[in-house]
Amino acid sequence: MSMTVTWTLGELLAKARKDAGMDQLQLARAVSIGRNTLSTYETGRSVPPFDVMVRIARTTGVSLEWLASAVNAETAPTEVEADSSLSQHSVRPKGLEPLTF
Repeated sequence: MSMTVTWTLGELLAKARKDAGMDQLQLARAVSIGRNTLSTYETGRSVPPFDVMVRIARTTGVSLEWLASAVNAETAPTEVEADSSLSQHSVRPKGLEPLTF
């Protein structure tokens, strides 16, 4: 029996950053934002603009779809396996190719 959880965008951002082996300052510098700005995204006090989400996805190696799945969580939460790796979480239908950057 697997446990499912609903992730917020901030939690996904923090998980992607940590799984990439980066601290907040490293990721913030890599995507050209301030560390405090990244902190507001990870704590849910604000939502990053689309271009920043794209840069975070590229830098951390996660899919943009996976990060974006949490943006609609208020109206339709996305459940993911708590014990699975990041790469297994996709909101795109089976058979569609992932976006490449």
